[in-house]
Amino acid sequence: AVVSTQSTGQAFLLAESHDLPAPLSSLTSRCISLAKLPTQTSAGCGDWLSHNEVPKTEELGTVERAWLYLQRQVEQDPSWKNLKQVLSQILAAPYPEPLWLLRLCKKEDPAATIRLCTQYSNLELAVYLSIGYIGAISGKETAEYGLQSSLQSNLPPVYLPYAVFDQVLLQLKEKQDRVSLDLYQDLINETNSHIALLSQVTEDYELLHRVKFAPLTMT
Repeated sequence: AVVSTQSTGQAFLLAESHDLPAPLSSLTSRCISLAKLPTQTSAGCGDWLSHNEVPKTEELGTVERAWLYLQRQVEQDPSWKNLKQVLSQILAAPYPEPLWLLRLCKKEDPAATIRLCTQYSNLELAVYLSIGYIGAISGKETAEYGLQSSLQSNLPPVYLPYAVFDQVLLQLKEKQDRVSLDLYQDLINETNSHIALLSQVTEDYELLHRVKFAPLTMT
């Protein structure tokens, strides 16, 4: 494949011109291999990166330059189909998720990101994202999760994908280790807190609308 040669950029252009998926899975796999075995896989990688206009710097080594190139390619089109390619490879490896990738995934489709983490049994990350998503709907770091608004008494309730969280809880409940039990309880506590807040906000919302549309009385 073209992506395995120096002309990685040509692979992306070829995919775009033929309406094919960008070859991000192969590029991600190459970055992971380089990070895990830098001395064995770095031969020729410097030329590959230079060919794809990733300049050498004193601050960045070969591994960092490879991940920077991947980041640039993803940021050109951070759609879920592209993000899913990269995240799937990382979860399958497994390999630590880059912060820039999590930032893009949270903003593009947090529910799908949580489902993918569950699919690959990365329940710790699934819980982290679930709690963050619930917090965003409650008004904490709302924009980071691609939300236009949060829970407010003067606005309709914001949708929360409870089915996604239920799947995470189900997998955690099937495990017996202490870490899984703690994660389960953390997510349960956050969900219960949100339900209590939702109940209060709903009551306030209904009260505001009853007052707003109440008929005027003559005195």
